[in-house]
Amino acid sequence: MIDQAFDIAIIGGGASGTLLALHLMRQGSDRLRIALIERGSAFGQGVAYADGFAGHLLNTRIGDMSAWPDDPGHFVRWLPDGTHDFIERRHYGRYLAAELQQAVMASEGRLVLLRGEVTTLASNGKAMTLQLADSTSLTAHRVVLATGHRPPSSTRGAYQGDPWRDAAIAGLPPSADLLLIGTGLTMIDVVVALANRGHRGRILAMSRRGLLPRAHPPHHPRTEPFALPAALLEGELSSRLSAFRRLVRDGTHWNTVMLALRPHNAEMWHGLSEAQQRRFLRHLRPWWDTHRHRTAPETGTVIEKCLAAGGLTVIKGRLAALAPTADHVEATIVTKAAPSGSLMRFDRAIDCRGPRNDIAPDAGLLAALAGSGLARPDRFGLALDVDEDGRVLDKQGGPSQQLFALGPLTRGLHWEVTAIPDIRKRAERLARLLACELRSA
Repeated sequence: MIDQAFDIAIIGGGASGTLLALHLMRQGSDRLRIALIERGSAFGQGVAYADGFAGHLLNTRIGDMSAWPDDPGHFVRWLPDGTHDFIERRHYGRYLAAELQQAVMASEGRLVLLRGEVTTLASNGKAMTLQLADSTSLTAHRVVLATGHRPPSSTRGAYQGDPWRDAAIAGLPPSADLLLIGTGLTMIDVVVALANRGHRGRILAMSRRGLLPRAHPPHHPRTEPFALPAALLEGELSSRLSAFRRLVRDGTHWNTVMLALRPHNAEMWHGLSEAQQRRFLRHLRPWWDTHRHRTAPETGTVIEKCLAAGGLTVIKGRLAALAPTADHVEATIVTKAAPSGSLMRFDRAIDCRGPRNDIAPDAGLLAALAGSGLARPDRFGLALDVDEDGRVLDKQGGPSQQLFALGPLTRGLHWEVTAIPDIRKRAERLARLLACELRSA
């Protein structure tokens, strides 16, 4: 039995799904019915912007976080006067939730928020049927996957596979020794939370290259208009890297170059051959991530203090083995100084390797879609295979006329689709496409 019928169903009510719903309500006709489905407790937040720890700050300046590309100051005006450039992330979640609630109230019942987890999708060629975990069923002419991120792994004893759950650091004595696997932004979040709790124990963070994310400068850089040389935007990967290094060597700050590159990120990625893209992922990705995805200045200061005090140590190494028990973990870590591996004991290990979007057996709905042939992994195994319009490709590579994806699930094609400015741009474009298709249907 079908409980409800919609024109568009969006699976995932975090930032990506919420932005798409907002743009659909702005661009769609008065007759479109839209369902936004979220399995969590709140819409507009997801993992990134949940009402969690107050010390977690945005990694992007508030002036770049508006929900509306044609009104870049919208979020800034929503905030109290005098707000700092980098604020608590939960405020952005509240902003999206407020915008969504306004859209619902103005929709006259056309935008419906549903709580639940979609477990299966099936198509009859004209519409898709969505089955939820509570046995609710609904149909939609178009379905958009906007499920965002999954945790790095599952939890086993003293090994915490989900760093974003309160349980990851709950119940830890201040003197506990911790192993953090990964040294990117997720690790930064965990260390900041621990520092604010007054943690005194040893924290060892490790990754293959031991790189830490850079911090934004305290004030927005006021630079003269910067013309990017063509060598940065075209040609082989090695020649682009050489051009970048020449600019920095000749006196241009790397931050200036990265800011100028941002509008061209997708163009740069699409301009690389598949072999060059694979080379980037294999060799340059960690350096790109640490310079592109930076922390708030205040967050950088917290990390610097932890490093200087000796409470946090960052090493370059490889985790060869991990044996968790109920109250501790034993880790074998291979480093240059210990090529055969060094056995170390910790009170807890937390997986900080960052979110996953791949289609693995534990990927729930994504795995089910791949199993049924409605979807397939992208060529790099990062997420879903999609075309330029966001249409999900089936196992033969054919673009779906009904199933789309948005946000981090499209990373294999677009690469940079995790920050709000990038998601917002894609959401607006997809909303325009869907509204046009359904208007003419």
